[in-house]
Amino acid sequence: MFPTPPPLHQASLIVMATIVLGIMSNTIRSDSIPWIAEALAVTDKISIETETSEAPILQGISLEQAKKLFDDNFIFVDARGEEYWSEGHIPGAMVNRNFMELTFKIDSIQGRTKPVVVYCSDDDCGSSEDLAYDLQYSGFTHLYIFKGGWLSWNDAGYPTEISQ
Repeated sequence: MFPTPPPLHQASLIVMATIVLGIMSNTIRSDSIPWIAEALAVTDKISIETETSEAPILQGISLEQAKKLFDDNFIFVDARGEEYWSEGHIPGAMVNRNFMELTFKIDSIQGRTKPVVVYCSDDDCGSSEDLAYDLQYSGFTHLYIFKGGWLSWNDAGYPTEISQ
C-alpha cells in the first residue's frame, strides 16, 4: 500500500490538475478566451451611437474626439481616485467613489444604452479600461475610453474644474 501524501501535496496536485484541464479545455474550444486581452485602439473615425443599437460598443477615443463629445454634453466619468479628481477634472465629470452609486447615477440620468466616456490620468493608466469593462458587465452598452486622459486634456488647455 502507498503512503498517503500530506494534505498540502494533495491540494497542490488538485490545483495543478485543474490548471492543466482548464488550459486544455480553452485550447480546444472554438470560442476560446484569449490569453492576453486586446488593446483598445483609437480609431481616426468614430461613429457615436446615440441611439440604442444591438451591438455593444467599447472603443478608445482621441483627445479631439473626447473634446467633441464633451461639447455635445456626453457624460464623462473619471476613473482616477477621488483625491486626484478633486485636484482637477473635466467639468461635470463624475467620480468613481462607489461603483454601485455611479452606475445608479448614470442609469438614472440617461439609462444604460446611451454613450458614456471614461478617462483616467493618461495613456498608461489602466483604470479607465477596468472601469469601462465593469460598466459593460453591468449592462452599459456604449462606452468610449478617452486614451489621452486628464493629462492630455489639461495640457491642451481645455476647460477644467476643481472640487473642494
